[in-house]
Amino acid sequence: MIQSPAKLNLGLRIVGRREDGYHFLESLFWPINFCDSLTFFPSSQPKVECFWAKDAPFGEIQLFQNRENLVGKIFSLLPRQTNQADWNIHISKRIPLGGGLGGCSSNCGTALSFLVANQLMQKEEAENLAVQLGADVPFFLRPQPTWVTGIGENRCELTVEPQLKERLFFLVALFPFASSTPDVFERFRHSKAPFSPSTRFDTARPLTFDSLSSYLKSAKNDLEAVVKPLSEPIAKTLDILGLTDCLYSGLSGTGSTCFAVYSSLEKRLKASKEIEQNCRRYFCKTLFAETF
Repeated sequence: MIQSPAKLNLGLRIVGRREDGYHFLESLFWPINFCDSLTFFPSSQPKVECFWAKDAPFGEIQLFQNRENLVGKIFSLLPRQTNQADWNIHISKRIPLGGGLGGCSSNCGTALSFLVANQLMQKEEAENLAVQLGADVPFFLRPQPTWVTGIGENRCELTVEPQLKERLFFLVALFPFASSTPDVFERFRHSKAPFSPSTRFDTARPLTFDSLSSYLKSAKNDLEAVVKPLSEPIAKTLDILGLTDCLYSGLSGTGSTCFAVYSSLEKRLKASKEIEQNCRRYFCKTLFAETF
């Protein structure tokens, strides 16, 4: 069984747009230990079975199976004369769909990493396939703190001081509904909001608690301005999290997940109590997470 982690966007700035409509962005991707699980069984015929785990926060949405699942699409991209695809893959889902956490991309990146680790695929081949399967999939080949730019294709894996990971505590608020990424970006485009200035993010030096804290003071998610008017639960949750004693709070990607980052267990616990009533009202569920 292999863990397939979620990621959070610690800030997401829209800094421009290409002629084809794709937006240029800047974001700090951060993997957390809220995970799906993948189990691989040798098989004479490739198969992907996806189901909700018993401890999944929500499990009402129907999941795609086999070739309709993003992991299943790996099979259609592989030469069938090889034995790379001769696996029955069971995916136990916990990460909600459409929550801005990258769950499906993570499953795909984890499956490709398994093939590489078992010498069934070259690293370069996995990287090429990852690009074809989705903008976030390459990140999940090696899920670690990464500075992402361009339309998501430029990734700079960061060196992080070990002490930093031990000093970050995440409070994640999950909703039983999805957010549509194309719709959110389309609404952002129609809002004619000005693009944000580019962030000066030092990728050459190891990331420390102080340097991350400094970045988070000015970090923001530009898409919140178009998401909040569409969803009272998201708007209220973001407002409450923003008033807690956190290093940063915001929407992950295009949502629907909201989260905050704290510098101690005590601050996170206090914040979770402050948001309890809001969660009961909007059928929101919270969880505690740390760095994956």
